[in-house]
Amino acid sequence: MGVVIFMTTPKEGKAQIIELGLILWVALLTEITSLIIIQIIHDNPNFTGSLYNVVNFPLGVLLYRRYIDWKQKNLVAALLIILFLIFALTNLFLGGLNGLNSYTSALAGAGFIIMSITYFYMLIRELPTESITKLPMFWISTANLIYYSGIFFLDLMADYLISVMNDSLTSYWQIHNFLGLAFYAILWYGMLLLRSHPLKRSTTVTR
Repeated sequence: MGVVIFMTTPKEGKAQIIELGLILWVALLTEITSLIIIQIIHDNPNFTGSLYNVVNFPLGVLLYRRYIDWKQKNLVAALLIILFLIFALTNLFLGGLNGLNSYTSALAGAGFIIMSITYFYMLIRELPTESITKLPMFWISTANLIYYSGIFFLDLMADYLISVMNDSLTSYWQIHNFLGLAFYAILWYGMLLLRSHPLKRSTTVTR
């Protein structure tokens, strides 16, 4: 649904969240690839999620770089991406392609939580003239904050549940999927606003 809404968004609005569009496309391809591996190849699909994490957070940093007025933001964004990639690729090497690599997901989640909160702080500080509930980026950040706050602790516990408790992670994925539904519902609303209310530089966008 997110990809469909993004593709039908006017060019002016689409250009402002191109990184989110790429995240949605990568997420869709990851889900399709995982289903093919599980249903047809009957193999472990964990590597698709690991590769998604490697792409997801850097794109998120580039998205928030547009809307958070931090000092030397290009340098900060570059450092965040480089440090994350070093950690993610090291974790991927140590855990293997078929490992869950939940620590990478937890680190990405922590990053999204911090960026979302920082964005909300910038909104409060700048006090835009229009209602913040009419700003698509407000709902995008709300979706990120709710989703990643929920899965952060799940990701931290995943390796323990597998290696120590020998858990099948059924409850883990149930909670994960519920949070995913909430995430896409809120994101869907924000992107619907984007279709009729493209983001404006005069409110929160800084380049």
